[in-house]
Amino acid sequence: MGSQSIDADLPIRVSETHHSNKPPPEDLHRYWRSHQHDGYLERYWPDGNDHNEWISSIRRILSRQFPDFANADIQYFSNGTFNRLYSLTNPSWDKAYLFRVSIPVEPFFKTESEIATMEYVRRHTTMPIPRVVAFSSSDDNELGYEWILMEMMPGEPLRKLWSAMAEDARIAVFAELAVHVKQLVALRFSKFGNLYLADVADKVLPRNVSLPVKGDDLADAVDRDIGPGGQFVIGRIVAQDFFFDKRVYYPGSRGPFLTTRELVDTRVELLGRRLRHLSPVEGEAWYCENDRELARHKDRVYELFDQLKALVPRLVPPENGPEDRGVLWHDDLSEHNLLLDPATFKLTGVLDWESVSIVPAYETQDARPAWLSDRDWRPTPLVHLARGIPPNDEFIKADKLRRVLEMGPARQAYHRIVGPLYDDSSPETQQRVRNKRGIAKQLEIDAFQHRPWCTAD
Repeated sequence: MGSQSIDADLPIRVSETHHSNKPPPEDLHRYWRSHQHDGYLERYWPDGNDHNEWISSIRRILSRQFPDFANADIQYFSNGTFNRLYSLTNPSWDKAYLFRVSIPVEPFFKTESEIATMEYVRRHTTMPIPRVVAFSSSDDNELGYEWILMEMMPGEPLRKLWSAMAEDARIAVFAELAVHVKQLVALRFSKFGNLYLADVADKVLPRNVSLPVKGDDLADAVDRDIGPGGQFVIGRIVAQDFFFDKRVYYPGSRGPFLTTRELVDTRVELLGRRLRHLSPVEGEAWYCENDRELARHKDRVYELFDQLKALVPRLVPPENGPEDRGVLWHDDLSEHNLLLDPATFKLTGVLDWESVSIVPAYETQDARPAWLSDRDWRPTPLVHLARGIPPNDEFIKADKLRRVLEMGPARQAYHRIVGPLYDDSSPETQQRVRNKRGIAKQLEIDAFQHRPWCTAD
């Protein structure tokens, strides 16, 4: 590319650093609808897919900042849960690019934190991730959405190659990933939240909170390049259990949090608000079938929620333990987000860094990638049970066993390299971890994609 600004040290923010208030609920709810099959709220694009119109807008937006993109061949590439992607190529370029447009589920903060997280990981690990060229964390543009321009990573998704890979190739790719993950989880952080570039610190930290003075003895070990003198800050958390559907509008702290107890208490509080803010009437904003079924059982649901809330002080101590060390964790290292060279099966890219937060180490399940875990398996959705579809517990149990046999050697190689994230040798620590993971499992209901407590004791 001929434009010198593309080689800037930091991604170029095209939008202003200020952000407006969140869109009103009657606007944001347009991007959520009841999942036709499973009954929970899902994200979707309410407008049509006129790609020619979108491509013209993308060209105008980029040409103002980067004249070389005026001659780009822009094509629709793919779409994801929150995003649409367009490829930008030119025979004279040595690189290809992706332009990603995002649904406004957490305006400003999701884009800003994703940009900072990717840049932080790029600087402090060898993880092969896309380099961001420019971005807009505002929807004040021709498209009406936030966007990111990044380099395109080579390779094919693991899901396309897995069945063709011999066992030694499968082991090798996760051993290679483990080397990068070990660097990532070795980074230490003093708070739980999300990373942001320092120039938006006043927008992402709680009011009347200034950056703390960091002691020299911890400068290199904890919060590296964060805070005074650094290019990053730890600010409010951006995670699905904080912004999924209506939660983005609920008042209350978004961090950053100093203790796991603060983090868990806030998650429980948001869940309580959501359970008392159901939309059970078809046709009204935010309606979904799960809300209708939860409303039918609301007395029992509220009773069980109160029991869960009462358990938190007993199971989650107010002070942190070794298992609560802050870890920047990508919780979707899945078959979709790991790119491999189709000839050598070498790792070429790790994608999808949105909503990647600093969380307590125990929440990472020993830093296990999603593809190697059983955490993707979910119980029968609530609306299936309401329709008389029997629970699929036996199928899940059998398939978990199959995956243990299939994934076992790769899991072992991966964990030998990553090693333990914290010292869990004491019985007290082991019990706290069991307690905290139990609470976390119960809180998965807050996505309303699982059966509720009243139908899954």
